[in-house]
Amino acid sequence: MFPLSLVQPSHSPLCPCSQSALTLWPATRLIFGQLEDDILSMRNNMERRMQRVNEACRLLTSDTEMRRITDQSQQPRAPESEGTSPNSDKDGKDHFEQTLNVRDFSPHELTVKTQGRRVIVTGKHERKSDTEDGNYFHEYRELKREAELPEGVNPEQVVCYLSKDGHLHIQAPGLALPPAPETPIPISMDTAPRDAQELPPDAQTSNAEKDQQVD
Repeated sequence: MFPLSLVQPSHSPLCPCSQSALTLWPATRLIFGQLEDDILSMRNNMERRMQRVNEACRLLTSDTEMRRITDQSQQPRAPESEGTSPNSDKDGKDHFEQTLNVRDFSPHELTVKTQGRRVIVTGKHERKSDTEDGNYFHEYRELKREAELPEGVNPEQVVCYLSKDGHLHIQAPGLALPPAPETPIPISMDTAPRDAQELPPDAQTSNAEKDQQVD
């Protein structure tokens, strides 16, 4: 007789179950692998986009700050700004003093000159560099100040010096007036009688009328 397993009909439900279990597992593993790869790819794309957004925000902030600094440095001010004042020294002579904050400029970037009775201070600062992340950085500042010298100050004697705290001090002494020469003052003589000078005007008039009546 043949074994029982050999005469088992082909439509037995045990066969399809065994074959399905063997073919379903490789397909499921492939699907999960593709899903994991898709998730990692989406994550990498999100990270790259976030980096670009952060870089754009940083550049926008830097550009806004640079524009603000440039606008402040180029903003016109009155000729006699704060720190400019004609003062009086111990001898009573007028002199000129001005103090400017120039800590953002180096000495070779500043220029001080006189034009007539005006003191003009100019400065330009420019720096270009490449950042570590491959971006380009451009920094620019400009300064211009003007002040009018008082009438009692000599424009040819204006001096300036730069202190360690980054302040530019501009000074000019007052004009030294020449000493007045010795001049004799003549003494004038009054020819009126002494008695008439001592009497009041009414008494002098009465005396004159009496003299006329006597005559």
